[in-house]
Amino acid sequence: MLKAGALATFFVIVQFYTSLASLSPTPPVGYVFASRAVATALVGLLALSAVWCGVSLWRERALLGTSPSHAILAAWLGSAALSSFLGLDPRSSLEVVGMMVLGAFFHLALVRDWGGRGVPSVVLGTYLLAGIGATAAGLAMAVTRRPALLWAQNHGRAAGLFVTANQFAAFLIVFAFVALGCALGTRGFTQRLGTIAAPLALLALGATLSLAGLIGAVAGAVFYAAGLQARRLALAFVIVAVAGGGFLAVRPALAHDPAYRFDRLLTWEAGRRVIALFPLTGVGPMAYWRVYPAIRPPNGDPPGTFGALHPHNVYLSLAGETGAVGMAAFAYGWWRFVGSLRRRLSARSPSERRFVFGVCAALIAALVQGMFDTVGIVAMCFVWIPYTGLALAAVTHGFPESPRAA
Repeated sequence: MLKAGALATFFVIVQFYTSLASLSPTPPVGYVFASRAVATALVGLLALSAVWCGVSLWRERALLGTSPSHAILAAWLGSAALSSFLGLDPRSSLEVVGMMVLGAFFHLALVRDWGGRGVPSVVLGTYLLAGIGATAAGLAMAVTRRPALLWAQNHGRAAGLFVTANQFAAFLIVFAFVALGCALGTRGFTQRLGTIAAPLALLALGATLSLAGLIGAVAGAVFYAAGLQARRLALAFVIVAVAGGGFLAVRPALAHDPAYRFDRLLTWEAGRRVIALFPLTGVGPMAYWRVYPAIRPPNGDPPGTFGALHPHNVYLSLAGETGAVGMAAFAYGWWRFVGSLRRRLSARSPSERRFVFGVCAALIAALVQGMFDTVGIVAMCFVWIPYTGLALAAVTHGFPESPRAA
């Protein structure tokens, strides 16, 4: 049970990585929930649980290997470390790589130990309970318009326990699909929690009024429906996406700063300039803001604002931070991940496949939503590494304690 507790602790805390903003090397921007002391305590819990996983892996001689997980993590961490050493702020960048190492310990331990007694139910149950609490809190904060500063900064859009409405939406689209996978692919307590969590997350997603979140959610839904061979359902999701996107396009200023639509084009241009100047290994993880004043486009966001921290596109961000080397590692890692899933998926029962497809739909949603937001290396550290671990764990071991439903 200690093993399951360590995995659950890490997986829950990592969902709220925006609470670590007060420890970030970048200038503070927006509403910060956690003080440096609280953020330090959260990092301490993350480190404690991850190091426990790492020591366990080392004792069982599973820390190194040739599995798909080892290959994926070696590519992603190796490219980030190289860019850190050659970048503009090696110290801060290596701190990010350190967080990635902790995530790698969790990923490897989860894949190895998922078949252990009680591990799936403890990890998923704790995750769903925490997610339901965070989602309900976000809705309550939106209804009460508290904190007032957070409400004002997001122009009346629900932001929950996150800095921005888009960050809340990024959490919700991932949480909703994992919850859906639990509702349709597991049994008992996690199934009941998933049945509650999925619609609650969709309700909160609507309250964020995030077009990027909507596009990501629809992409994930189409993938999930296609994976289950429900083509009519996939078509229905596309129709909903067109209708919802059309509404937001007609009402571009709905709970948004009207200038925001044009600012995004300028931030993308800034990201393109960084890639042109640092094409091979980038500026280093989380070092984009240091070069931004020199490449800021005319009328671009001033230094010290969100637009100066990253180019609001996960791929431009990753290319700017880690260069061509990082993008090659990115492509290789996802290629190995998809190949491993395809080889192992046929061995799983229909219910287990429904859960695995739910996690994969969450990743698809995050990858699509990332075209309009998200810091590249942050997505890799706090989303891609943990959730690819969850998908590989489930497709490798299934749910040993649950009946294999047809």
